[in-house]
Parts: sequence; structure tokens; C-alpha cells
Amino acid sequence: MMKIRTVTRYKAFGWHLIFSTTIALFCASIVFYLWYPGLLAKASGVINIFMLLLIVDVVLGPIITLIVFNPLKKELKRDLFIVIAIQLIALTYGLYTVFVTRPVYIVFNSGAFDVVHANEISKENQDKATRQQFRYLSYFGPEYIAAHLPKDPKVAEKIILSAVSGGNDIQHLPEYYLPYIEAKDEVIKQLKPLSDLKTFNKDSIRQVNYLIERYETANTEVGFLPLKGKLQDLTVVISRSNGEILETKDLRPRL
Repeated sequence: MMKIRTVTRYKAFGWHLIFSTTIALFCASIVFYLWYPGLLAKASGVINIFMLLLIVDVVLGPIITLIVFNPLKKELKRDLFIVIAIQLIALTYGLYTVFVTRPVYIVFNSGAFDVVHANEISKENQDKATRQQFRYLSYFGPEYIAAHLPKDPKVAEKIILSAVSGGNDIQHLPEYYLPYIEAKDEVIKQLKPLSDLKTFNKDSIRQVNYLIERYETANTEVGFLPLKGKLQDLTVVISRSNGEILETKDLRPRL
């Protein structure tokens, strides 16, 4: 076993950097592949925040080790323990913050999809869900579902007024959720032609043309709907034959 007195500060820095990078990559894989898969990280605005946290955590810890490491120092183990403890606390806090704001549902409503985050659904509203499957929030990425306004006009008006005033909208109320398969016919009716994307993406015409040609070549009739995110909107490509969600593209779905 390597004795600490034989370790130079540069070797300690190197080992600390490798350890920190390994932990950071593991955490990033959970965040970007499990909680915020695909383009949802970009739409939710979590990329810059979490990457900044990782960079600071990965770089700052090893640099402090480089500064304080002295094999002859009596308090060296204590100092290293404090550095690592602070590093882990900061990383844990960052992971927790990203976890509680993770996307849990992508809800179809009124001709578009809304990304709903875990902290946007209160426990009280969650418990009101009429279907058991919507009483629990997913830990493994968001689920495509739909929501519908209640038939009672007074209740529907109350929800609309709440949304206008900055309160809960229909997508935040699990009692009005239904499986996506039950809303496929309505989704198909609302689909817009891919050619409309040219109007909204004049700086990405080649990408739009490639998308259109790809589906035309495959003889697949498709359309699109907007997906509303916190930071930016995305485009959801959907089959016109069965309402299947085919892919999500980093294209503006409206002006």
C-alpha cells in the first residue's frame, strides 16, 4: 500500500483529478441519459447549470489538493478529508436540485406538448389522480401522456383562469391525465406539415429539407407538433397513420 509520505503533491493532484472526473462522468450519465434524456436537457436549460457545477467541482477540488498537499504536514489527512467532504456535499446538492426539477411527463394538450417537471406537481394534486399510474412520479425519464379539460364548464374556466394568473394549468393536474394512446386521434388531427418548419427555421433550411426528404423516401406520412420547454421549444415528429411519436428535433416549431 502506498504511504502518503511518498506521494508528491502533483501525484496527489493527478489521482484526485482522475477520481473527481470519474464521479462527474457517472453523475452526468445519470442526469443526461436517465433524468433528462435526448434534447430535453437543452429544452429544460439544465446543461449549462449542471456542467458548470461539474467543472467547478472537478477542477476546484484537485486544485485545492495541489495547494494544500504536503506529505510532512501533520494535518494533511484532515485537510484532504475536508476538501473531499465539501466537494461531495456540493455535488450532492447539485444532483438533488437537478433531480427534483427533472421532467416527469410530456403532456399533450391544446395542440402542443408541455414538459412537466417534478417540482411543478404538488403532492396534493398528485394524490387526486383518478388513475393509479399517475399518482407516482417517474425516476427513469419522462412519459408521453395527454390531459383534457373537464366537461364541467365552471371547473374548466377555473383552470384556465388559474393558468392565466400564473397558477396550475391543466398539465400540472394529474386528475385530468390520460394515457397518450387515448389521445392519438386528437393528436393526428392537430398535426402540422413538416414544410411549415421552413418558415420557422430559415437558418436551418438544409436540416428541415433533409428531414422532409428522409420521411418521403421512407413513404412515411408524418407531421409535427410543438414541444414547449423552459428554455427553448422543440419539434416532435409524429406518424399520421397511428400517432406514434417518431423523434424530437432541435427545430423551432413556431415563430
